[in-house]
Amino acid sequence: MKIVLKDGWELTGSYPGFWAFGRSMELNVQLRGIVPWIPVQVPSSVHWELHRAGLLPDPYFGANAPACEWVNERDWLYRISFTAEKVWQGKRVRLMLEGVDYAAKVLLNGAELGSHTGMFTPGVFDLSDSLRYGEENRLVVVLEKSPEGVAQLGYTDRVDHLKSRFGYKWDFSPRLVHVGLWKPIVLDIAEWCVLDDVAVETVHGVGGSGLLAIRAVMDSERGDDFRLRTNVYDPQGKLAASVCTEGRAVRGLQSVRQQLALDEVRLWWPNGYGEQPLYRVRLDLEVIGKGGNGSEGERGVNGDNEERGESYVASDDYECSFGFRTLSFRSNPGAPDDALPYTVAVNERPIYIKGWNWVPVDQLYGRDVEDKLRHRLTLAKRANVNMLRVWGGGLIERELFYRLCDEYGILVWQEMMQSSSGFNNEPAATAEFLHLLSTTMRAVIREKRNHPSLAIWCGGNELTEGGHLGERLVPLTNRHPNLRLLRDLVSDLDPTRLFLPTSSSGPAFFLDIRNNGKGIQHDVHGPWKYAGVDEHYRLYNTSDALLHSEYGGDGFASPESMERFLPPQLLKPDQTLSAEWLLHGYEYWNMDEQLKGLFGTEWSSLAQLSMAAQWVQAEGIRYAVEANRRRAPNCSGSLLWQFNEPYPNVSCTSAIDYYGDPKLAYSWTAKANRNLHVSMAYETISSLESQTFRATVYVTEEGVSVMDLKVRWSAYTPSGDLLAEGGWNLPEDKELTIKVGELTFLVPNTGAYLVRVWAERVGNSGSAIAYKESGEIGRGIVANNEYVFAVREREDQPPLQSFLSLPPTTLAWEATAKDGDTVVTVRNTGGTAALWVRLVGIPTEQERGPVVRPLEDGFVLLPSETVERIFSGTGPEDYRWQARALNTL
Repeated sequence: MKIVLKDGWELTGSYPGFWAFGRSMELNVQLRGIVPWIPVQVPSSVHWELHRAGLLPDPYFGANAPACEWVNERDWLYRISFTAEKVWQGKRVRLMLEGVDYAAKVLLNGAELGSHTGMFTPGVFDLSDSLRYGEENRLVVVLEKSPEGVAQLGYTDRVDHLKSRFGYKWDFSPRLVHVGLWKPIVLDIAEWCVLDDVAVETVHGVGGSGLLAIRAVMDSERGDDFRLRTNVYDPQGKLAASVCTEGRAVRGLQSVRQQLALDEVRLWWPNGYGEQPLYRVRLDLEVIGKGGNGSEGERGVNGDNEERGESYVASDDYECSFGFRTLSFRSNPGAPDDALPYTVAVNERPIYIKGWNWVPVDQLYGRDVEDKLRHRLTLAKRANVNMLRVWGGGLIERELFYRLCDEYGILVWQEMMQSSSGFNNEPAATAEFLHLLSTTMRAVIREKRNHPSLAIWCGGNELTEGGHLGERLVPLTNRHPNLRLLRDLVSDLDPTRLFLPTSSSGPAFFLDIRNNGKGIQHDVHGPWKYAGVDEHYRLYNTSDALLHSEYGGDGFASPESMERFLPPQLLKPDQTLSAEWLLHGYEYWNMDEQLKGLFGTEWSSLAQLSMAAQWVQAEGIRYAVEANRRRAPNCSGSLLWQFNEPYPNVSCTSAIDYYGDPKLAYSWTAKANRNLHVSMAYETISSLESQTFRATVYVTEEGVSVMDLKVRWSAYTPSGDLLAEGGWNLPEDKELTIKVGELTFLVPNTGAYLVRVWAERVGNSGSAIAYKESGEIGRGIVANNEYVFAVREREDQPPLQSFLSLPPTTLAWEATAKDGDTVVTVRNTGGTAALWVRLVGIPTEQERGPVVRPLEDGFVLLPSETVERIFSGTGPEDYRWQARALNTL
């Protein structure tokens, strides 16, 4: 029986160690602490609970975060009272502290039980002989002041703990070091034998059969009879197989192995490759005990037990979901001999990796983040993501994260809580640290290995010989004692997963145009910024990286989000040097110089500045994703930096901002990741008038048929006049990417021009494109894309200035209800193309949740064109709807 101690907690603070002294030495009165006892829940974050109680400013608003740093210089006491039932007496009663951040002492009824250090391993305390049965008991958990940590710019080899690193200051978060009980506190009442560990392994064989192998480790306090029942349930919840093992336990640890055969099983696939049927296994451990709780016919298993009045009673249980799938890893075609196997194969089918890097959803991660996790991972699934890399400076996430990845078909690349620090990137290898690393990651591997979504373990982020400012920046290998230890742990405990020593994994660290074509760019990182109107395209057009596991670009948050964390007087384009902007990301991800160089203008409004910055991020990322994907299978995939952010930022490399609002880069990447995609390769986004525009059109497919298709294209001026058009029948080619043809035409003197490309079924004609949120895009069209290019009059003109010089246009929109959904219709009622129309629904409720946007967003509307977007499960009255474009602001 497990009892979660959630409600009834109180919190107070103390100067370090003062709580232990208890009374004033001078006056002999009880010390009251630094704040009054306040009611809280567990899990929780101390900073946020103090803010809710009015004792701390909002750490997320304005420049408040530095005023909250004192919290980590104090001890914090959580207390709760509970009644120990008399029927618990004689049983094994354990207190499970699932998430202590970071070091704690535990007191029961005033007596110290012990201490625990570490946020990724549970603290376990036996209360059996300490409880007052039939009475109220007082539990106190004292969190000691936070350890000194190393921020993003520091020395990795000086990190002597495994506390989450990003809170000590990173480029996407200020110094706001979490402290709190960030996972549940549980009373576990059992008999004399419990389950210590359960490993589940699946095999599917010929004819659709499946085999489930289980290894259960029992921890027993005495030698006596036990019975382990295991039931397997299919995805519909029906019993599919069962087995029962009986035996005699021995004191200490012992293993029990079971196998269950299933006649037919459904395979688990990554998102976009098939379904994710999840089976469920439940283990029930019964032991000989007192109390007559066994069922009829089970009493008196043998004479001795019968004489003692004993029978089988429930002692412990374990339950998890799992999927039938195989996992293997292959070398890229033509890869150098020293390259690692970067291609992931699921059920013997190679999977092209499409995804992002994942960071915690909240800097104060002890708060209730269930809704945030569900929202972000739903957005990831919608964006055709099939892998997330859980970055090593963040968290080993809650179980909910991995369960949702199982459900959504999102493979997980899990890093082992180590990250670079700029000046020095080599992790500690002292005996003390390696012991801590081993015990922590042993517990983590055992906890996570039964998830079908888990695919890769990695020693850490950007661990290298030398630092970022040094002459030598070479990714570490398994020869380093720290990483060799982790490799061996994975080999022993979870051998079906790939272990990568670090990311990037070399031999070159960065994607560098000077190294393109040399065969030394295996798994690379960077760049993290749009490289320019010519350089960006040369870099990605010539890349030969086998895997691109971290790269991206910066972009602004929306004005709707910025107004939630900045004072009104700072919601202006001229406030970029304010303390508030700098604190919220602009210290690192300032775009002033870049945007001025590209657009060469003063901004008319924050909304215009935000949209231009989001376009720069979206264009850079979209092109890089498409270019990498065109190189499959020589390129195994790409993971953008970063999907989400834990703190509200004006500017950041995230695709989803802190409040859950998708940036333009999210929508464009989602389209670039579709199973069937049509794209263009080109050399520049900005040309002089009367030059010849050239581009090559490609069709990329995964898991869909490209037979009986033709590809068409058309180019337009901003006023909607047709410049040129053409098309090709798609060759019957089985390659992942098919080069369809080349298009050319003279660049007009119209400031900008639009090129649309689409694939349609043979037998359909016409160039007009009607957009829908799902299914066919319109009139037989199965894939579409569009690109806007800038035109310069002079070589010295800012390359994208003409985007802002287009005549303004107007949009009209209407939201109507249809079959339980909301349909928003947008029409360009002006005489100029509306560049990158964005739709947003802002919640009308006072408690603001995330805004909603369509998956296909940031589109171009020519004059008189109309589009519809469907928002499922919403009513028009639930949101305040807006549509805007760059030239409507």
